[in-house]
Amino acid sequence: MLWTACSALLALLALAPPALADGTVLRASGCGDKLFVASERAYSVLRASEHNVAADGERLLGDLEHIGFGTFFVPHTGRRFSATVDERGLTKSEVDQRIVTACRGANAANQASGQVERAPGCGNKIFVNTAQGYAVLERLAGGLVYVGDTLSGDLNKAGRATVKDRQTGSELVVFVDDFALPRSAAARKIASACR
Repeated sequence: MLWTACSALLALLALAPPALADGTVLRASGCGDKLFVASERAYSVLRASEHNVAADGERLLGDLEHIGFGTFFVPHTGRRFSATVDERGLTKSEVDQRIVTACRGANAANQASGQVERAPGCGNKIFVNTAQGYAVLERLAGGLVYVGDTLSGDLNKAGRATVKDRQTGSELVVFVDDFALPRSAAARKIASACR
C-alpha cells in the first residue's frame, strides 16, 4: 500500500509544472521601470509596468526563466505587479554592466557643477554658483581655486565632499556648509566671510 502511495505521488510530481525561478531584487532604486534580479542560477532584467514596484533586497516571486510577460509578487509588501523579462541567464559582470548604464548613481541627485564666484580673500570659503543656487564650501584639503574655475561634485548636500576643478584637473576635499542658496543669501554670506 505504501509503495502504491509513493508511486502515485511521484507520478503527480512528474506532471506538475516546474517550479518558478524566484529571486531577490539586486537593484531597483534609480533604475526607472527596470528591476535587476538575482535568482539561484543567474541574473535577470525585468521591465515593470510601473516605477517603484519593489525595493533593493526584496524577495520576488515569479517566473524569471522565460523571456516575455509575467506576473510577480513581493511577499514583504504583498504587492503584485506585471513585468516583462527582457533578459535572463546573465552573469554577475553582465548584470553589473547593465546596472551601470541603466541606473542613476545613489548620489546622482546631489551632483552639480558651477562656477567659482568668490574665493580669494575669503579664507577657506569658496562660493560656487550652480544651476540649483549658490553653494558655500569650506576647503579642507587640496589646491587653490580661482574666480571663474568650474567645480563639479556632490554640491547639493551638506557635509564632506570631494569636488573636481575642471581647469586644473585637481580634486579638493571640502565641507559643503550650505547649498541651493538664492543670490541675496549668498551675497550676505560673502559680505560676512570675505574681506
